Amino acid sequence: MFSGGLWGAVASGGLSLSEQERNPPAKPIALEFPGYIPPRGDSPLTRKHIEALCKDLVSIRRPSDIQDSHFAHLNIDLEEDISLAELVPEKHFESRPFLYDADLTAMLNELEVDNEDAYREILRLPPLEGRKKPRLAYSRNFFGSLEDMSRYWDDSRDQYYEVEANEADHPATKPSILRPSILTAQAGKDEDTEINDVAAQQRALETGPDTTASISGIPSEGHTIKVPTRPKLKPVYKGHRLGNGEQMNPGTRVGAVRNLLKMAVHKFTCRDYEVNPRERLRIGNVNLPSTYYNFCVTKLPAEMKLARARMVEGPLMAVHCRNEVRFKSRDDLLGPASDFVGEKYDLFREVAGMLMVAQQRAREGRKLSAEPGEHQWWAIKPRWGGGETRWGQLANEVYEDDDPSWSPEERRLQMEKRKKEEEERQQAEAASLANLEHLQPEDLMSRQLASGERPKKKKRSGENGGPSNGKAEYREGRRLMYTQPVRRKWYQEWLKIRPNGPTWDEKIIYKRVGMRSREHGGDGWDNIYMVSAVNHHACILRLCVHDDYLQWLEMEQTKEDHPEQQAHDSPCENTRHEHILYMRRSHWYDLFDAQQRKEFLVGIWRIMCWLNRDEVPPGEYEKMEQLRRDQEKDDGDHKMEV
Repeated sequence: MFSGGLWGAVASGGLSLSEQERNPPAKPIALEFPGYIPPRGDSPLTRKHIEALCKDLVSIRRPSDIQDSHFAHLNIDLEEDISLAELVPEKHFESRPFLYDADLTAMLNELEVDNEDAYREILRLPPLEGRKKPRLAYSRNFFGSLEDMSRYWDDSRDQYYEVEANEADHPATKPSILRPSILTAQAGKDEDTEINDVAAQQRALETGPDTTASISGIPSEGHTIKVPTRPKLKPVYKGHRLGNGEQMNPGTRVGAVRNLLKMAVHKFTCRDYEVNPRERLRIGNVNLPSTYYNFCVTKLPAEMKLARARMVEGPLMAVHCRNEVRFKSRDDLLGPASDFVGEKYDLFREVAGMLMVAQQRAREGRKLSAEPGEHQWWAIKPRWGGGETRWGQLANEVYEDDDPSWSPEERRLQMEKRKKEEEERQQAEAASLANLEHLQPEDLMSRQLASGERPKKKKRSGENGGPSNGKAEYREGRRLMYTQPVRRKWYQEWLKIRPNGPTWDEKIIYKRVGMRSREHGGDGWDNIYMVSAVNHHACILRLCVHDDYLQWLEMEQTKEDHPEQQAHDSPCENTRHEHILYMRRSHWYDLFDAQQRKEFLVGIWRIMCWLNRDEVPPGEYEKMEQLRRDQEKDDGDHKMEV
């Protein structure tokens, strides 16, 4: 199931892979996080502004082309290191206890298990001496992905040292690399006499004239030089890693975040969902090609028929995992071909992905247009401009007379042959009709019973290399080249011109889960959440975007159309403006650290409670309030005792 589990299982002698000596892997990658803060723009939502933005976007050719001007056009207000409690715009869900708090407590207890104990449970190894076997019910898949990730990032047990190499590992130095004089001396000496390097040769020359003569190839009695051989060493490694973070499969990071989210989202009748890969962020008339996110969190519909049809509602939250490990420098990368996009482009992908989620949620109540009308070009213009078809282009519309391989003499013979075949066919038809006029139905039946032959099947059209019954197809008095029926069908399908398929996912019922409409007290602001993962860390992003901003991106509405637009007040923040994107980023949480991953899961649970606040049964709110009253009572009793 996991690559780390496979390596742990094949360890010989009952030892885990961490306890075996092996060749050193690539050196570990130092942690680096993107930290670019874009300049805040204050441009109005006008048509001139969106046209300037589209003009700048089409000029981007590579990730390094992203400049501060692109962020200034988007009017981004970014703040970092925001606490997870501040990411929820309702104080009721800022502190525990939450909805389904008992299940959250059980999950947090599992996440508190030591990594080594969880890994040994996943790999089916016996627990360490003096430790108990942990129980993993909710978090088994998460620890499986985490163990796989640790094979590339966990350098806490790295041990590098050298051992004596075997002759098979490091063969002896070949004689051809030594000087000829040394080869002559070695030919008359014992096998244990060996000169390893130039330094040993120099020391031998300095010992005296007798020694010099021996080395130069003139043997001298009683003066044999024996230079002690140095053992050959090779570097070895003992530890947990198989490689560094750059060599890790990108799917491992996605799997770790996915399995951690599953622990929380399933309790709220939600699931992870792979979006249509053709989804793109559309700004004006420009489709941004590199905007995507790995998967999203969606809600299962309450109607049973839709749920059985695998339909989902949402999206609620997006997940974006990076493949790159360097954002500010290329240090420690394995080669020039390694991925390096820079922190500006990394932030641009995050903003674009969250805007794409906002556009998807804004499709609630909208229907994709049906087949194009008569005013579209593909409904009134024939294919290829209506030009004449020539020989070799479309066989179904080609006349045999236009075959360029025919010579004038062959053309004459073909015409005579066709004329003769047509005359014979007409004569045969006339004779058969004359015979049938004098026959009665009884005669036909008696002839068939007397012969005892079964009626022959009609030949299919196209058998024996031509059309059925020898009838050729003519158009405007000219004979068309014969085409097999299957090819004729392909050609007819090819003639039909259809518009591009819709990019909307047919399995998603687009819905703004968690956002209240204006009829129910909403103010037009939508909160978009994204889990962003890099290295072995994850953070939560929140983007506050107004409906007017989304309509401006699609060039449906601008300030010139509705100049009376005003800012709306929010109960959680100060006055906000519709032309600004308010983006907030939490702290980066280490998934290897038990306390940090627990805090991260509590943040996810808090957001899921707020998004599904209108979908949760009222009884759960009563349980939550009762837990809070009990907790406040316990705190009051404790203060009185103190």
